[in-house]
Amino acid sequence: MSLVSYLLDDKSPLIHYDSTWAPGSSMDSLADQYFRGTFQTSNVTGSVATFSFNGTAFWIYGAKRSNHGTYTVAVDGANFAGNTGQSNANLFQQVLFNQSGLTQKLHTVSIMNTATGSLYVDIDMVVWQTEFNGTQLVTETVDDADPRFLYQEPAWNTNPTGVNLFNNGTGHSTSVSAASVTLTFTVSAESQNIFGTVGPGNGLYSVSLDSQPAISYNATTYLTFYEVMLYHADNLGPGQHQLTLVNLPETNGQTLNIDYALLTSR
Repeated sequence: MSLVSYLLDDKSPLIHYDSTWAPGSSMDSLADQYFRGTFQTSNVTGSVATFSFNGTAFWIYGAKRSNHGTYTVAVDGANFAGNTGQSNANLFQQVLFNQSGLTQKLHTVSIMNTATGSLYVDIDMVVWQTEFNGTQLVTETVDDADPRFLYQEPAWNTNPTGVNLFNNGTGHSTSVSAASVTLTFTVSAESQNIFGTVGPGNGLYSVSLDSQPAISYNATTYLTFYEVMLYHADNLGPGQHQLTLVNLPETNGQTLNIDYALLTSR
């Protein structure tokens, strides 16, 4: 049995924030104390952020500061109240909540700001842990130019904005509505991750794995960030798998950018 940890930075589309959340401001003189200098924050009572994961443990990281207040965390519908981010000393990259010893399955976690008086809660990153059978795991990087990626032509190009900041300096991009890309892999795959960009020029996209229903995500953020996890799936099992991403722009010009995939197998 192997335990593998995954990290989601605050700006990953895999964390869903309601409309009351906003990116942490660069005007905050302590913003550089957060992981990679970014965080999401809300001072609205009842604001909620949600994520799901397959695994046995998770950790939510954020700051504890004098203008932070109470929050409740829900795990699969069970509420854990009485948590507080209030601290007279500014503390960063702190564990706001964690649970371990969970059953290996899909879990849904939410964090709600329960404070009044415009006190804040913020999210810096999320980490979760997954159990895999076997002890010898191998991770392979599949670059966007690998023939296992099949792009719907001629909708895609190989010159996304800031391509020099992509892994290996290569990437694929499309601004065409409903343009798709499919990654096909035949391995004893334990997990699969897709990385790309999020930013003001990115928009909605959907992901479907094998015969499962498509799930929609939003890659729009206030600044452009590179090598961000756009999708994750694990405990896939042996055999051939197909993962399809579809660009779903809400306005003309919004793009879906693909950088690379990571495949973990036994």
